[in-house]
Order: sequence, then C-alpha cells, then structure tokens
Amino acid sequence: MEKVSVSLVTQDLVSMARLDNGWLLSIFLVIVPNTKGYLAQQGGPPPPTRLECCIPYEEDSGVMVRSPIQCVWDPGPPSKTPSIYTLHLESADNSVQKFNGNSTNACIPPTLWSSHSELTVWVEAKNQHGSAFSPRSTFNTAKIMKSATPNITQHTLAPLEIYWESKCSKQGLSEGECKVRHRVLPGVSWAEVEEGFQGVYCLEKVLPYSWYEFQVRCSCLGSSLSDWSKVYKVKSPGAAPVGMLDVWSDCQLSPQSAECALMWKTPPGWNAGSEILGYLVTLSHLNGMVTLVNVSMVDKASDQLTCDKKLCHPMAKDVTAVNVSAYTAYGATTPACLRIPLTAQYNRGEALQLSMSAERLLVSWNPPTGFINNQSKYVVQYKQAGLLKTPAQGFDWIRLDRTQINATLTGQFENYTAYQVALFLVSPYGASDHISSAVGYVHQGIPPKVPSFEVVKVKANSVKVIWTPILLPQRRGVIVCYQIGLDSQGVHNLSEHQGDKDRSFRLDDLEPSQNYEVWIRAITEAGPGPKSTATFKTEGFDFNPLFFLVIFFSFIPFLLIWKYSWVIKECIGFKKVPDPSNSHVFQKMNNQINFCIPVEEPDPVLSHLEIIKYKLAGGKIGHRGSQGAIGGLMDQGELAGEGNTASREDCYSKMTDSDEDRDDYEKHFLPTAMEIMCL
Repeated sequence: MEKVSVSLVTQDLVSMARLDNGWLLSIFLVIVPNTKGYLAQQGGPPPPTRLECCIPYEEDSGVMVRSPIQCVWDPGPPSKTPSIYTLHLESADNSVQKFNGNSTNACIPPTLWSSHSELTVWVEAKNQHGSAFSPRSTFNTAKIMKSATPNITQHTLAPLEIYWESKCSKQGLSEGECKVRHRVLPGVSWAEVEEGFQGVYCLEKVLPYSWYEFQVRCSCLGSSLSDWSKVYKVKSPGAAPVGMLDVWSDCQLSPQSAECALMWKTPPGWNAGSEILGYLVTLSHLNGMVTLVNVSMVDKASDQLTCDKKLCHPMAKDVTAVNVSAYTAYGATTPACLRIPLTAQYNRGEALQLSMSAERLLVSWNPPTGFINNQSKYVVQYKQAGLLKTPAQGFDWIRLDRTQINATLTGQFENYTAYQVALFLVSPYGASDHISSAVGYVHQGIPPKVPSFEVVKVKANSVKVIWTPILLPQRRGVIVCYQIGLDSQGVHNLSEHQGDKDRSFRLDDLEPSQNYEVWIRAITEAGPGPKSTATFKTEGFDFNPLFFLVIFFSFIPFLLIWKYSWVIKECIGFKKVPDPSNSHVFQKMNNQINFCIPVEEPDPVLSHLEIIKYKLAGGKIGHRGSQGAIGGLMDQGELAGEGNTASREDCYSKMTDSDEDRDDYEKHFLPTAMEIMCL
C-alpha cells in the first residue's frame, strides 16, 4: 500500500497506545515514510504552505504581454539539512509537469497554460531524510490574472494632488478602484489610504517645504490588485517659518576661556517652511552696546565656527544676552532668547546619577527645592571634560519639560574619556541657573603617573612633599584618592581634594640623618596607577667646629662689656651715689643717736669731704672740711680735743653702700647739713 490516510494512521496509533513504548516508536518510524508529506519524517523538511499564484502583465513597447504564472509559498521553519523545492503542475488531462524553484517561489511558463483553464499546483520539499508536500491549490487562469501596475504621471502643489494612468484597457478589462499610500521624508512608515480612488488623489494637511513620496496600486474588474507603482516624489510649497530655534552656549561651565560658542539647532519635528537663507543674531554687551550679526547660509562667513550637526558663532565673554532667529524667503522665526551668566554659577543642588554606554547617556536627578516657574525647562548638556576649546569636542544638549527627572542623550562616547554632564534650569526669559554637575565614563581605566612629585622643606624629623594633580582629560577614570607611601610609615590615603590649595602633605616622625624614598600614585575604580618616587635625606645634629667658633666669638664682646662696665660708667660720667644708710659708720652712729632723714629730702645727698689738718692755738691739731656746715661745728669746738681725734677720723673715714665692695668702692663722704641737724 503506497498511501495511508491520516485517519487510518491515527486509528492505528491509538490502537497501539497500550503497547510497549519502544515498539510503538519503531512502528511509527516505519509507517511515516509512506504518508508522502502528511506526517513529517524524522530529520525531513517541514511541509510548505499552500501556494498563491498570479499572472502579472508587463508592458513591452506599449503592448501588454502575458507573463509566466508566479507561485509563492512559505517554506516553514528552517531545516538543518538543505532541501530541494519542485513545483508540480497538473492539467485537466491529469498530466503532471515539474518545475524547479527556490525555497519560496517558482514560475510556470505561459506556453504551458491557456486562458480560462483549470490548473492544480503543489510544491515538494525534499532532502536526504525524506520529502514533504504542500497542500494542493486549484484555480482558473482567468481568475488569477494580476492587474497591470499603474503609472503616476503628474502632480499639482496647491492643492497637492497626484494623477496616475491605469492600464486596465490595455488588458481588455474595465477599470476598478485604486489604493494610495504616502509618507513624508525623512520617514520609514507609510500612511495607506483605503481604495476608492480613480486616477487622482488630493493630500490634505501638507507640511510646508517637505518631501513626500507616493505609490499607487489598482485592480481591474475581474482581476487581482496590481503591484505598487514606482515611488513618486513631490516637494510641498514653502511657507513662513513658525516656532523658535533651540539656542544654547558653551560657556556656562568654562569661566577660564576667553570666548564662548553660541550654538543653535532646530528642535525635533520643527519645519522651517522654506529654505533657510540665514540667521539673525543679536548680541547685547555688558557696556550696553548691541551688535547685529547676519550668519548667511548662502555666503558663509569666515568667522563662523564649524560644529557637528549644529550651527554656531563665536561670542565674546562680555555678552550678557543673545537673540537668534532664522529667516527664509517667506519670513523669519520668533527670536529665541538666552541670557549668558557673567560668571559660571555652581549652585550645589541634587547630585546627578549617570549611566553611560558607547552610544547612550542616561541622566537622572531629584527636582530642586524652591519655587520653579511653570514655564521653565531643564537643559541637560554634556561635553568632554577639561577642554578649554570652545565649542568643546562632543558638545550637545537636550531641552526637557520641568516635570521630567531623567533624560536620555545619544552620541558617540569613548572609553576612558571624562564627560562632564551639567543640569540647568532655564526660565521663559532665557535666564539659566546651574543646578548640578557630574563627571562620567563609559569604562574606567587605571590612571597615569602623577606628572610632578617633589620633596621640599626637609628637616631632621619631618619633610614636606608637593605634587601636581593629574589633569581631568588624562585621568582615565574617577580618582578615588591619592596614596603617599614612605619606607617606615606605610601608606597615607588622601582624598582627591585634600590639599587643593597647594597639593602638599607633611610626613612627621622621621629619624635624623636618614635616607628615605617616598612615592605617590593615583587610584581609580579600575585600580592603582604607577608610582612617582622621590628620595631625600633628613637633616642631622653633627658637630661643626666652625659653628661653635662663630658662637664663641659672638659672645666675647658681651663678656668684655660686662667685665668692664664700671670703667664705661666712669668714662661717660656716671657716678653711683651710695645710700648713707648702708654705711657702717652711720650704722655705728645709729646705735648711739637717733638717725633720721627729713621728709622734705627723701633722697639723701652726701657731700664729698676734703680733710685738711692744721694747728690750733695751744698747739693742738684741728681738722676742717670743705663743707661749710661742718666747718661751723668745728669752730664751736665740738670736735676739739685729742681725745676725740680718733673718733672724728672714724666719722670722716670711708663709707660704702654695701659690705661686699667696701675696700674698692667706698669714698669719703659727709652727710649734708640738713642730715646733721636731724642727728
């Protein structure tokens, strides 16, 4: 038996359901090869789908020519083993002819069929494991004739209409209805209009100064739809531009640069309405001057900057506000205003969260606190960090509604390159307020060596080191910290901003007269970079004869001055006046009489005494001093008499201020007359 029906096979399989599974599988493998495609063999190709056939007509020198019957099918899921596809054609006389095809279609030559004839077709897929057949399809050739493809011939602009020519009459058929589809460039999706048109179609709501593409397909009465016609392009008429440009500047975060770059671009979905002839730029300066610049697109100025997919113009740092508008032959756009901060504003707001890939930058943030104008918008910008050139490489921005808290920017982002991302809040009047900034990387790498590392201020027990930080464009990653290491002290971790003023660090607790090696390196999330090293020797306390000689000879003058200070005093006329109360003479007298010092003279004054011996009447020796008061006493005879001579001489003997230098310093002094009177 060559053929087994599906019902018979199913009944046999059910009756064997109680048999051993292994035996059932062996029987199944024997029966399946005889099903001729109704059940797939193990490893064989899947059966193709039912065929769809048509007879297209083509025009050759104005005459319609029949084409071969074209049949198409779906081969099903792919097979690991390649298959050969054969189209089978069975005519009314039961004769079968075969035609080779590919995996999806095959053709029947027009010589093998006639008009209004009945045909049956199917396709066979065959490989080394077996064969599979598609279901059979039977049709009348008069019913599968395809209408000739129409041809769009002309159009009008006001309104925008297209006209086409149907070829049904050349096929000997009456005209039917047509379908139209169109799209505006740039675009990929077609807008299809349902059939119901004949020869003409009018497009409403046309965007000005835009390219449109049209296609038409028709069906003649008694035949199937034709293929789509060739694409017909039409450019809509121009109009006055509407809307505003998206204006921004690359100087918000570059206070070091001498210039800014004023940049603008068209917002998404914006239509200029006609060819843009140029841009009018109005610059307001700090001194009150206003400059009008015409950036022509016909004759480009030499000072116009070249920006990637954006238009830009150099702008001095004294500019406080700008207005930019685009103009065409039909009019100009509403000026877009932007106020330029005089200095960069760093309002420490919420931190930005960044996520970067090679082609995408995701930014998210928390909304800032405080009052925000309902018409304010966010601006998120990015550029390569650390570059003073304006506009910076890779500079771009996006404008968002104030209700958003995240943004997605596209671009070409490089590995190990720092990108500075900034968030601004822009008012309806163009004033910008910097909210926050962050630096991000696609992938981080280990940092390079610290470019400069030196040892300064070396002492016996400490040393100071200074270094130059790695510039942002060369860091290759976010620097977590700097590490400073010394032989005997281990490692010191310093934050990136520690020592920002002078980038210095002091190492203490060192030993005098010792050799040391100190190093520094930067660390990113990818790991530590190479070390920069420096060597030094601490100061010591070694004996230096020259140093001690200098110290010794420096003290000699002071010793001499101290030793001979009394000589110096004598030379300059300074005499020390002793205090009579310290004299031993007056101390003896104080034991015998009341010694007092008058209040009227708190500082007692002693008179110097010159003693002169002479003979008195009677042969006695007398003494007279140079002070008149004493002389008066001697005249009264209070001092006469030899018995009193010794005591008198003791009274007029030397008196000292102290007991220590009595022999060298004491001189002859006498009390004043006032002091004698108090005795």
